[in-house]
Amino acid sequence: MCTRYLSFFIFAQFLLLSCNDTTTERSDFMEMEFVLVDSLVFDEMQILRVLDYSPKNGMYLMVNQGVEGRYFLIDEKGGVLVEKVLSEGPDAFGMVLHRAGFVGDEVMFISDQKVFVYDLNLRQIQRFPFEQEVRVRMIHYPLDYLNTALINGKPYAIANLSDKFLQEYPEDYFDTLNYVHLIGSKDGEVIKGGRIDESSVFKQGYFYLYRDKPVFFSDLKASTISMILPSDSVLYQFDPKQNLKIANKIKLERIGPDRLSRISIKEASIASFKENGKNVSFGGSFTKMVGAGDGFMVEYKTGIDPDQNPTSTTPEGYAASQATAKLYYYPIREGRQIGDPVLWDQPGTLILGLGNNRYLQYADQADIHDTEKDYQCYYIFELKEKDN
Repeated sequence: MCTRYLSFFIFAQFLLLSCNDTTTERSDFMEMEFVLVDSLVFDEMQILRVLDYSPKNGMYLMVNQGVEGRYFLIDEKGGVLVEKVLSEGPDAFGMVLHRAGFVGDEVMFISDQKVFVYDLNLRQIQRFPFEQEVRVRMIHYPLDYLNTALINGKPYAIANLSDKFLQEYPEDYFDTLNYVHLIGSKDGEVIKGGRIDESSVFKQGYFYLYRDKPVFFSDLKASTISMILPSDSVLYQFDPKQNLKIANKIKLERIGPDRLSRISIKEASIASFKENGKNVSFGGSFTKMVGAGDGFMVEYKTGIDPDQNPTSTTPEGYAASQATAKLYYYPIREGRQIGDPVLWDQPGTLILGLGNNRYLQYADQADIHDTEKDYQCYYIFELKEKDN
């Protein structure tokens, strides 16, 4: 499975947080490490992307690479439970895919201006309109992972991706945004809420190019919906039982290199963005969150070493500069950071929380294994406290 994530990076300032912030003394942090504990093996030679995992049903949702749109439900032992083409036919949702994943005992596909719901045999059972403006449209490739929430016993998915650049930005742009748009899998009901406060760098009158798209984590067992903006240092937790009001804030210390640029919101426009792309290479970025329930990790990628040349025209030079960017995971439990960021020095990234602090590694098979195999094999790591 080959996945290359283009990481975009934004500047952040450290701010004093208000009285409901969670801060943890570093002396209270646990020293943690990743330990290889298991693997996912399945007898498929074609390259498949892992889209989601359902702990309740013990199955993975996957799709083959390319335009065909062949989707799979695969059990924890690697057996194919369901295989179906969803790009055409009576059950098809089309080709454009923004997010896909399990919502309870159903599977949701968020496509272009519509949401489609399937049963666990990948038969389409519902479809709802959901209008949003997006920067890019991908064919059978999700922009990020699906997150869910349970409100009054009813399952919802976080559906919003609205991140299209505006011709001109109003000065109160970030004051008007609801960052969480939930859509019910049963009836298409939309719930909106989740606003940032003055703790965020985005409330200080600046725009951080390419790093304004929110990163989420929540599932049906989580008590809050967690969100962080890639260029920020504040992890917001919104309460789905209290109209998505801020329940908690956790300050995460950013790691260098983190050389970012910003644009005054008064000057933010498509025209000004075209002249400013330094954040792509030099700035640190919170890139995703993975976990289960109220325990999860926040992924952060540093910028490259500013002494390196990111525009090198040789493959060797480009690879050397990109290799200076490091990947870390901040462990979060029950509303606080419990340990120092843990360096990830293995190929690829950790993409899905499998429960019990276990996470699935996702990378090109050639990068994971020293020798070619006639099956797909992905490793499972557990985040553990180091033995003294």
